[in-house]
Amino acid sequence: MERLRKLKRRVMQSRLWPFARPQAAPVTRLNARDGYRLWAPAYASETATSFLDEELARAMLRGLPRTVLLDAGCGTGRRIANVFGAVGLDASPEMLAAGGARNLVKGDVRSMPFASNSFDMVWCRLVLGHLPDPLPAYRELARVCVPGGHVFVTDFHPDAAAAGHKRTFTSQSGSVYEVEHYMHEAHPQLAAQAGLTLVAHCEGVVGPSIRSFYTRGLGERAYRRDKGLKLVTAYLYQKRNND
Repeated sequence: MERLRKLKRRVMQSRLWPFARPQAAPVTRLNARDGYRLWAPAYASETATSFLDEELARAMLRGLPRTVLLDAGCGTGRRIANVFGAVGLDASPEMLAAGGARNLVKGDVRSMPFASNSFDMVWCRLVLGHLPDPLPAYRELARVCVPGGHVFVTDFHPDAAAAGHKRTFTSQSGSVYEVEHYMHEAHPQLAAQAGLTLVAHCEGVVGPSIRSFYTRGLGERAYRRDKGLKLVTAYLYQKRNND
């Protein structure tokens, strides 16, 4: 019974907190492809990190046009499920299948199957950290965006990694995995090389809005320890006009 309780707690923590401190259970490190293949069946649950990501998106993108929206690295596509005309792209067929939507396309953010200047809003949220070199992805994000359109990128904050947090999840079998992740601190410089101009930069921190995730997962002591820690960094860019 005690073993079952511990397993249930590990599963709950992974769903609430996929960017967590190392756990007591043995952790197997996976590349992004294998990681998301195993994570897909349980990926739909909101997490503290994805909640902060959504908070930043709502605040930073309010009022901006999104007549034709691309979610590059959309996972299951849940963020665009009710957005008319939106298209999602992801490299994991298992994630796309878990979402079950018709407006999702399999593809790599570094080489997308879309014509240039196709979207007035492009999202790439919590994706680039899985790439050792995000510059090719930035070039693709800029390419498919219309001149004057916007590109919104989020990533895990370097402060979170410095505090010992890792991208982990627990599979349906109870095994704990860490998905490979690379810290990038030069996002604006890379974006500039791709033809994007920084419009705004904001950070999501541990605070009251995600306290309930801690309470149900890592616990109140962990919340007090991490309060104020930067977990998500967000960048809003605009594609330069051709003239």
